[in-house]
Amino acid sequence: MGTAVFSAVSLKLCCWGPLLLTSVVGISGSSVYFSWLIVLKPYLLGIAFLSLGFAFYQVYKKKKVDCGSCDTAKPSFFKSKFYLWLVTVFVVVMTLVSYYPQIFHPMATKGIVATNNTHIQTVKLNIEGMVCSGCEENINHSVNKIDGVTNVSTSFEEGTSIIEFDTTKTNIDEIKKVIQSKGYLITNTKDR
Repeated sequence: MGTAVFSAVSLKLCCWGPLLLTSVVGISGSSVYFSWLIVLKPYLLGIAFLSLGFAFYQVYKKKKVDCGSCDTAKPSFFKSKFYLWLVTVFVVVMTLVSYYPQIFHPMATKGIVATNNTHIQTVKLNIEGMVCSGCEENINHSVNKIDGVTNVSTSFEEGTSIIEFDTTKTNIDEIKKVIQSKGYLITNTKDR
């Protein structure tokens, strides 16, 4: 079960690692250090579920009783069925978070109506370190929280984020700070 937990946590290390390095150590753009983990995701997932399968076999297999008067001891908490199901739920949730992040980051619509478009600016940022749709959702969700941002569209495949915002409420530097605080590196900015 420990292997299953380790594998499940490793599924999200490509997203959590940069965040921890940026916020705790202060290394900006640290997402590039974890980008190699994206290749291992299917293998880690396989290891997690194979480990769970073995754990289910161990916990639920029928035990042979050799003598009728043997005292059967209750298994420890870490070998109990309850703990096994707890770990299973954890692994499933970590898998969902890793492969379907939009479930946990629903796109918030602000309902902004622009009557004067003279202060609306669109910028395209080239971002290094995005490796999966979870990175896209992380950036979209974080930038969308900024007051004045009207639209965000991020693509990890292209390594870009197109952001539309009201220049009277926010600026490019504030948007960059939010993205960099998540561990990504902005390499180029273009006004559109």
